[in-house]
Amino acid sequence: MLSDFYPPVVGGMERHVESLSRKLIDRGHDVRVCTSWHEGLPKFEVIQGVKVTRIEGFFQKVRYLYGDPTRRYPPPTYDALTTRKLESLIREHKPELIHAHGWILYSALQLRHKMKVPIVVTLHDYGLICPKKTLLLSNRNVCETPFTPKCVRCAGEEYGLPKSLLVSVLTKHNRKYLDRVDRYLAVSSFVREVHCKYLGLPAADVVVIPNFHDADQEIDEAGLSGTLPDDFILFVGSLHPAKGVDTLTEAYSLISTKTSLVLIGAKRPRYTYREKSNVRVFENAPVALVAEAYKRCRFVIIPSLFPDPCPSVAFEAMSREKAVIASKIGGLTDIVRDGETGFLVIPNDSVKLANKVSYLLKNRDECARMGKMGGDRVASLFSSRTIVPQIERQYESIIADGTGI
Repeated sequence: MLSDFYPPVVGGMERHVESLSRKLIDRGHDVRVCTSWHEGLPKFEVIQGVKVTRIEGFFQKVRYLYGDPTRRYPPPTYDALTTRKLESLIREHKPELIHAHGWILYSALQLRHKMKVPIVVTLHDYGLICPKKTLLLSNRNVCETPFTPKCVRCAGEEYGLPKSLLVSVLTKHNRKYLDRVDRYLAVSSFVREVHCKYLGLPAADVVVIPNFHDADQEIDEAGLSGTLPDDFILFVGSLHPAKGVDTLTEAYSLISTKTSLVLIGAKRPRYTYREKSNVRVFENAPVALVAEAYKRCRFVIIPSLFPDPCPSVAFEAMSREKAVIASKIGGLTDIVRDGETGFLVIPNDSVKLANKVSYLLKNRDECARMGKMGGDRVASLFSSRTIVPQIERQYESIIADGTGI
């Protein structure tokens, strides 16, 4: 497994790589993870049976390139130092297959023909197309013209102009190496659609396999019950405009209700959301508080503006039998069944979002029914016992082919 990051550096992709690695070990595979090193972390350790090697590439040594020192991404290009270390690991361990997640892929592609090890890539986001990885323009519309000069201006709002220019040029230039990938796994049908469209990949060469979610083990929530309001609806996600936080709070302001709105998420640089009347904000909350919030909330809202590829928060909410109101965009359309497990609404429409929120607040029985159907849907379609065998079959097919697709 190659991954830009790995726990304790966490995010949706990192949790997936961790869970998948552990499930594959349970099923008899030998799994080794290679990921980025950060200060304070060992260069090698075994975490719950997963052998984790952390390496530092050349670009990551240039500290001023990174606004967040805790997440020094590999760049969307070949890093000679990373490639050299990967080659050493491949020679030592002789893997049958490499499964890449994130921009670290580019350093592995330089070894594809030399080392003769097939490479499968999971498309967790839009990083092979969009420098920001979100495919979201500054005007809150989905980008339909990637690989153009305007990418520099758009990404500049996130990175600053010099870094934006570098990342945009590299993203466009290095797409020529992507034909060395043996197979792509897209986490949703929308992710497959846009990668086929903008990278010219045949649809048959990109297999849709979503992320998976298993019911969490019981978490000790002692002492947390008094932290949350008695009656609330819930948002869990990055506290960032792309996640629809502003749209949600605007929709909430249109509703006359005593039910509180709780926002739980990671604090983002350059964006701070402050509490308003009857709106509670918990930044960088512990896992136990998130679990308690899911347990006690009325329902969950996922108002993303960008085409969220396969948001784990939807699985987490539905597995706890909570109805979900989500944006009709990206991977959410594969997960939430409109009118059955919740509602899908047009992104960035606070009025329509407010209407659906009001409906579920007034119809408790319907809300509970949708929650139950959501729990059944996640258990049957998105559990590890369903998804992991699908990934294994792709591994087997690629190895049997010898050269992948």
